[in-house]
Amino acid sequence: MPGRFPKYAALPFVAIDDNVVAAGIPVRCINERAAVACAERLFTIFGNVGSVALRRPNVSSDKLDVLRIFGDVPSEGTSIGSSRNRGDGTSDER
Repeated sequence: MPGRFPKYAALPFVAIDDNVVAAGIPVRCINERAAVACAERLFTIFGNVGSVALRRPNVSSDKLDVLRIFGDVPSEGTSIGSSRNRGDGTSDER
């Protein structure tokens, strides 16, 4: 199925303007540990403000499970670019 999100992946987030964050290109990973390690490494790359390790529970599912968050990523339920999350469950919004 070309174009579908892989079973395991790391997704970087890049700051493109003040408080505007955009998702980068997902990196396919072979397993859960690789996805977490890759997300951790992506977070250290200059320009990336955060990253997320993700898992798709089964092939036919559109649902994605968050394995781990590194740095600043958009909060769940907000559109990308509208807010930033510090990765500890709190948000920069007041």
